[in-house]
Amino acid sequence: MFAVIKSGGKQYRVVLGSILKLEKIDQKENSDVVFKEVLMIKNETSYEIGSPYLNNVEVKGKILENKKNKKIIVFKKRRRHNSRRKNGHRQSLSVIKINEIIINGKTFKDKEKPEKANQKKTDASSKNKTETKSNIKIEKKKPKVKTS
Repeated sequence: MFAVIKSGGKQYRVVLGSILKLEKIDQKENSDVVFKEVLMIKNETSYEIGSPYLNNVEVKGKILENKKNKKIIVFKKRRRHNSRRKNGHRQSLSVIKINEIIINGKTFKDKEKPEKANQKKTDASSKNKTETKSNIKIEKKKPKVKTS
């Protein structure tokens, strides 16, 4: 299942549990966000397209952090005039995790992945891998030199 939402004048394809980098949303970190401008939604069996938006469909997420993006350098040069100008800026953005998609009151939630409880099994399997690598013998053969 996925949905297409509109935020900041752009469209984003979202899946449950996906992490997005959107233009800055004026809310604090760890606060919930609701996107009501849903353009399209696809289930396992069918899909719906809004005109322009779907009614009774919402996408809920959580703001993980507000930060600045990489620096964009704007360099302008006029040739043969010894004239150049260098500017730059960093765009503000919000990192969001999609938690729920609500369709006509029916909620689809993100399934959290539980941590592995059996740490001993993973350690034992990694030991076996290292043992098998050490048992392999590599023989280097010298290339034959042809004499004429």
